[in-house]
Amino acid sequence: MASLRVPTVGLSTVALALALTSCAPSPTVNDVGYERIIGAVVLAESDAGGRAYAVEVDDDTVEVKVATGDRAVEIDVDLSGPTVTDRRDDALDADDREAVTAAVTTLADGVRIAAAAHRGEGGISEVELRRDSETAWEIEFTDGGEVAVAVDDGAVLNADG
Repeated sequence: MASLRVPTVGLSTVALALALTSCAPSPTVNDVGYERIIGAVVLAESDAGGRAYAVEVDDDTVEVKVATGDRAVEIDVDLSGPTVTDRRDDALDADDREAVTAAVTTLADGVRIAAAAHRGEGGISEVELRRDSETAWEIEFTDGGEVAVAVDDGAVLNADG
């Protein structure tokens, strides 16, 4: 006769996992996970034909700034699709163009690294290219945390929160 112990243990494990998952706090509207940000960045880069250098999250829309040649293309991505909902074109600042061109670590990789280094619970609210003593992707989180990732080698320069 077959033992019922194995199925009972398996079902108990599944029930425990479901119970723990349902107890997890649900994210607020602005707590956009890094995977969705990366998806919006990849879509915007593909649409504009360049490299992303800034992101701003506003509810369920992500504004991605993409450098393409000497132009800055701002692409709005609706995360429920994801789909491109708006596109604006402007001149690209020479300093931004130089920093984006020299960056070895992409914005998407910077977001991945920052998400792994972030110790808080918030989603990503903004990413920008910081050009001071060391050029870095500065990733801000909705819980107030910030992580800076060097564009030249992907090293975490600081992680607050």
